Formats: sequence, C-alpha cells, structure tokens
Amino acid sequence: MLRIKTRLEELEKNKTPICIAVIGAGETDTGQRGSTLIEQIERIPGMTPLIVVDDSLSEALNSYKKSGITEKTIEIAKEISGATKAISQGKRVVSKNFDIAGRIAHIDIVLVAIKDSNNASEVAFKSILEKKHVIMLNALTDVTVGPLLKLMANNVGVVYTFSAGDEPGVILELCNFAWILGFQVVAAGKGKNNPLHCSVTPYDLREASQKKKISPETLVSFVDGTKTMLEMTALANATGLVPDKRGMHGHEASVDDLLDIFCLKSRGGILSREGVVDYVVGGDVAPGVFVIVRSEQKSLVEELDYLKMGKGPNYLLYRPFHLGNLETPLSIAKAFFDREPSIAPLGYPFAETIAVAKRNLKVGEKIDGIGGSMIYGTIEQKETAEVHNLLPLGLAERATLLSDVMKNCSITRKDVQIDECSFISMLRRLQDILVIAKS
Repeated sequence: MLRIKTRLEELEKNKTPICIAVIGAGETDTGQRGSTLIEQIERIPGMTPLIVVDDSLSEALNSYKKSGITEKTIEIAKEISGATKAISQGKRVVSKNFDIAGRIAHIDIVLVAIKDSNNASEVAFKSILEKKHVIMLNALTDVTVGPLLKLMANNVGVVYTFSAGDEPGVILELCNFAWILGFQVVAAGKGKNNPLHCSVTPYDLREASQKKKISPETLVSFVDGTKTMLEMTALANATGLVPDKRGMHGHEASVDDLLDIFCLKSRGGILSREGVVDYVVGGDVAPGVFVIVRSEQKSLVEELDYLKMGKGPNYLLYRPFHLGNLETPLSIAKAFFDREPSIAPLGYPFAETIAVAKRNLKVGEKIDGIGGSMIYGTIEQKETAEVHNLLPLGLAERATLLSDVMKNCSITRKDVQIDECSFISMLRRLQDILVIAKS
C-alpha cells in the first residue's frame, strides 16, 4: 500500500495522473452512488476522473459540482471530437454518449458503475477493444460475461477486473493470504445484512427503500438473496471454490459459530465437501467476510495454538468490514501500476447464478429482471446448470416465457425466448464458444 501511495504521489507531482472515465453517476447495483466515488477519486493524488457518462446529464454535472469542480470548467460533449478538445483545454467532460469514454486517447481506465447489465457489458467490451483497462462494478455483468471480457483483456494486454471492496474481492484477499501461507480453504463467505425473503417485491419494500435512500429494486436484490448469490458466484469463478449445494446453506450464525458450522459433517458441521463458498445470516458477521482454513501440519498447528488462533486443525480468518465501491481506487491503482486484476474469473466458470421464479409465471409474460417481482437468483455449480439447461440470471431480463413456471422453480432455457439481440446475450453466446475452447 505504501508503494502505491508513493507512486500516486509521484504521478501527482509530475502532473501525469491516471485518467479515468466513470460510466454511471447514479445508483450502482450495491446501492452506493457513482457520484460518491467520483467525489472520492477527485481527492486522491494521482487520479483524475476526466469524463462522467450518464443517462442524466444533471447527475453527471452534479457529481463534479459536489467535488468542487466549477461549472465553467465542465464541458457537455456529444461526440468524441468535442470531448477530446475539451480535455486538451483542461476541462472535465460530461456526456450521455456511452461510446465516448473508451475511444478518448487520454483515458487510461474505464470504470463501469451502471446498474443496467446490458449497457455495462457493451461499455466494457468496447473499452477493452480500445485497449483500456476496465474496472467492473456490476456483479451481474461479471458473472454472466466476465470470463469473456477477461479473455479479451488478456489478449490485448489490458486489465479486466471486478472491483475491490465488495465482498468477493475482500474474501479473495483472505483466500490468497491463506493459500500463500500453505493453508487449505475449507469455506469462504460473507455475512448477509438482511434476512432472506425470496418472494419480496419492490412494492413490499417501497417505504424501507426510502429510509435507506436506495431504489426499491436494489433493496429487493439484497433481501431476496440475489446480490449475495451474484457475489459468491463471482468469488467462485475467481477461485475455483463452489457452492456445497444450490443456493448455499445460508446458516444463521455469529462469528463465534463459524468454525463449528463450516466444517465437514464428519466433524459435526454442515459441509459435504471442503472448498466451498457460502454465507450466513443473523448474528454479528455482517458486514464482514470470513474464510475457514485448515492445516494438518503438526508444527504449524502448535505455532497457531501459541498465537491463540485455536487448537485447529480449522482456523477462522475474519475481516469485520468491507467498504464496497469505496475501495475501487485500489483496483484502479493495481490495474494501472501492476497490470493485475483485484478479482477476475480464472477462465471457464465454476458457478452460475440461475433464475428462479418468485411467483407463478405464465406463458407470454416478459421477465422484469433482478430486483423485480418475477424472479430471483440463486447459485449453482456450472456443470449442474449446464446439464439441466438452467437459465443464467444475466439472460433472464426481457426474456418472454414460453412455458408456465411454478413459484420457486428454476427456469430453464427452454422455458423462455431470450432477447437474442441484447448485447449481453450476444457476448454470452461468444463466451460459450471461446472460453470453452480456451479451457
């Protein structure tokens, strides 16, 4: 961290900051706001958000104004030529044109902070083609087409990464710490902030969402478990860890319970295998993350006992917080300086977030997507999802039902007509060909 700080200060001193395009100034899929991230980056030496793109020009403009940027130094641009000219004159740029960011020569990194996964996938794809590093903040996009975006980025010599700070990136840090020290990972997971209610709808949470100052759809995706399933799918695909069962266990637990719960059934726990992703509800785990590790090495066990880590052979690594999108500057610095992702798919996916009916669905209905009243997401091993032809959550939005699907039943590809013209579905078809060929 000190090295990153020093290198950023050097960039600031030389007036050669990392130039960032932020795509999305409004609410992200974590409930945080892109404008908050822009304001944060403005205060970090060696980083500059040169352009903000959003459907709402007022949102984009306000994100700069909140950061202390005066309106006379902000240019509204429709095309690349206007944006490039403004930047060369020392101005910041706002735009509604999502194609601008990746094509501006000044830009080093494109930060994808929009909720719409279809738009997010298109922005990321085009930015990588323009040889820009991409920091992805949309979990649904990452688990749906992240392997393809990572493959593309590798081939053109740039970085594709999911952002640090959300639970998957923070958990991966603990996993890497454990693996480097020679431990085996038994289970890796997070605390869920909200009780699990899979059938909840935006109407049910309209008042609660107002109090939390987030959209009802975002809050629904938290409460119905979809966001947790996406996060753990992203972690699975970046580590090779898998869910022990569909939907994971989601046991009620406090920090003190974790070691007793997340061990093999033969040891009195709930796991049928080691090397899994999972989550807990209730207790005091949230907003933290945890990794249960194991070592049978006698000398190491004795040393850990001396260090008051417990009698073993299982041990708890626990971080009591995560800062969500606020940790994104770490991903920016890591991508720019070291050409390394914070967290990205290894290649062929290990897990899938699949679509499940939230209520009885009828032929002819068009699926409304995550955070709505029709479906929720749950995690499944990739091989199982393929064998049963289960519908990836990222392809469910705007799909038309060809069959009735009962409440709490998983939806198959045969049950729907996918919007084949959507950008994310086209990328997924390409991924299913190329990533399999590479694996």
